[in-house]
Amino acid sequence: MFKQWFGRGNCPADAQCSDIAASPDTMTLDCLQLNETGEIDAVPEESLLSALGFRPGKQVCLRCRTRFGGPVVAEIEGRHTAVARSLARRIRLRNRHASCPAHD
Repeated sequence: MFKQWFGRGNCPADAQCSDIAASPDTMTLDCLQLNETGEIDAVPEESLLSALGFRPGKQVCLRCRTRFGGPVVAEIEGRHTAVARSLARRIRLRNRHASCPAHD
């Protein structure tokens, strides 16, 4: 039943994501594939994001994307954090990598 509620697959086919995905070097957290990692380039002015580890230069891995536009779960420095999809679309990434480091 757990797998039933969590989406798998590609980046959503909306205009925001497809415009950014046209550039292979720049994308948003929302556009990462599952278990894909990237380096944070820019973070919106939200007070809690910095405390959660979302700072420029940090590596972030997309661990889960919920269905129906729900939050995404990202891993930074070994911590899993759920972030609203609308906020994830505003976190810019660079240096995309194929897989996340193994989680112990």
